[in-house]
Amino acid sequence: MDDRVDVGVLGATGAVGQRLVRLLEDHPWFRLGEACGSAASAGKTLAERIGAGADGLSSATAGLQLQDPGGPWTSSILLSALPSGAAQELEIQLAEAGHLVVSNASSHRMGETVPLIIPEVNGDHLDLLKCQPWKGGLVTNPNCAAVGLVVALAPLHKTFGVESVVTTSFQSISGAGLPGPPAAIMVDNVIPFIDGEEHKLTCEPQKILGTMTSEGLEPAEFPVSASCTRVAVLDGHLMSVSVALAGRPSIEDVRSALEGYRGLEVCRGLPSAPKRPLQVLAEDDRPQPRLDRDLGKGMTVSVGRIRPCEVLDTKFFVLSHNLVRGAAGAALLNAELCHAQGISRSV
Repeated sequence: MDDRVDVGVLGATGAVGQRLVRLLEDHPWFRLGEACGSAASAGKTLAERIGAGADGLSSATAGLQLQDPGGPWTSSILLSALPSGAAQELEIQLAEAGHLVVSNASSHRMGETVPLIIPEVNGDHLDLLKCQPWKGGLVTNPNCAAVGLVVALAPLHKTFGVESVVTTSFQSISGAGLPGPPAAIMVDNVIPFIDGEEHKLTCEPQKILGTMTSEGLEPAEFPVSASCTRVAVLDGHLMSVSVALAGRPSIEDVRSALEGYRGLEVCRGLPSAPKRPLQVLAEDDRPQPRLDRDLGKGMTVSVGRIRPCEVLDTKFFVLSHNLVRGAAGAALLNAELCHAQGISRSV
């Protein structure tokens, strides 16, 4: 008997949605029961809408009929891979209708009562759900570049205290969604601008690394200066990070804090959680997207080239898989955490 919980996927035909669909194949806790693309896709099968993207999917998944985004939906948990514009109103409507919406969209991440979660880092922020006014609830995961940055900063902030951060990102083509930037623009080129990305990197880390109090969430107070670029890499966001730390710890102490990080214990039994959320690589030329983005099935963040910074204290490179740890896998892990803690909504 299949006792898995039915979940729905909003935006199942986009890059993140298709990745979510694949991650749900043979998932031990969840079963894909409903999905939607755009309103124009309603009535078509998933395979009809994504074509070659359906290769390797089970016949049940490939033949799943897409419904209208507005519903009605029957699944208590909805995983949202909607574009931010579509998510703005629809996610709230679905939360009001009684669903637990676990979203990858940016629309509501900075909402005062909306948890912005990396389970290994701040799973306790799910307490914010108690403050939400809806019959259902809304949980979000971070920006696809911010997640790698924050996983690397988390042990440093906990051990020493982060005072300031300067970072430059080298973000992959898949981060732009489907169909992505034209090849003629990306070949032999780097684009030194990604609309909206720098703002997300300057405000999301402080919320995630903030502290829950009796009055709500108190964000961390360190500033982040971010520059974001698009590079000709298929998957994986690489970031150069310089950080000032309280107490001016030695490089050896910084390395030890990063190497010893395992995150919150509550996450270690979740199906999508990697054995190590953060892995330090010793080689001088690592991490590299082609070599390291799939560590921990794409859920492990890698750090390398840890060394003194001539301006701040410490600098290093950090890499995360933007479609997995930074998007689909992040949302799925958040849903697993909610399910494991008995957080659900009735419809």
